[in-house]
This record gives sequence, C-alpha cells and structure tokens, in this order.
Amino acid sequence: MTPLSYQSQDSGQTLGEALEEYYGNNPVLLEPGVLPADVAELFRQHDAGHVIFGCDTSIRGETLIDTWTVFATTAGLRGYLQYFKHPQVNLIFSAVGYWQIFVVSVRCLPDIWRLILLSRKMSARWPWDRYHEYLGRPLRDLRAEFNIQVI
Repeated sequence: MTPLSYQSQDSGQTLGEALEEYYGNNPVLLEPGVLPADVAELFRQHDAGHVIFGCDTSIRGETLIDTWTVFATTAGLRGYLQYFKHPQVNLIFSAVGYWQIFVVSVRCLPDIWRLILLSRKMSARWPWDRYHEYLGRPLRDLRAEFNIQVI
C-alpha cells in the first residue's frame, strides 16, 4: 500500500486538502452526509484524526488512531467511548471481525506503547472537536505546533 501525501510528516497539504485526499482514496468509508448529524460529526472528527496523525484505514491504522484519540486528543477515553453508543460503529467492528481486530491490536502493541510515549511529548492535545478551525493550515505546521510525530 503506497502512503498518501497526508501520511508524510512534512506534508504541505492543508488539513482540508488532506481530508479531500483521504476521502478520495477511501470511497468505501461511511458517507457522513447520510448519517444522523451527531454520528456524522463523530466520524468527521475521527477522519480528521486519521489525517493529522497520518494513519491509514487498515486495521493497524484504525488501532493507531484509536490510541492517538485516547492519549493525544481532547476526546480522551470518554470521547472515544462515545463512538460505541452508535450502531454504525458496532456494525463496522462486527463486519471486520472482533478476532481480526484483536490479533492486529496485539501485533501493534509496540506501536501503541510508542504512541503513548509520543503523546506525552506533545505540546498540547489535538482539539478533537475543533478540527474545522484548522482546515486551512498546512499539516507540517500543525504537526510542528502540536509536536505530532507520524509513525
């Protein structure tokens, strides 16, 4: 799988441009426009997290963005757990397979520990619910400002 431009630490794309690339290369994602407004916003926040932290949509990438979400964003564990209140999220988990998710998560443990350590070095937590305020800013500048290290 070839990395996308937004996955480069020094990407000059704005967050908005990177989100367009992300959506354009992931046509099977749930379309936020067809979801209830509150669920759509959760998915947009999640997708912006994928972009700012440079994660793809593989099971590994989802494991990493989940870790980033809990340890490096203003959503924290409480915000992360909000996702599981929505049937759309649980459908994704069951479609992928809980066993498959478990196996990949175990394989990702070294990366998970690394992300936890990296999150402690950030200058501030990524503002999960205010991502839209940063849409016009280049990723390299945002990553420098928050001290985000893409892995």
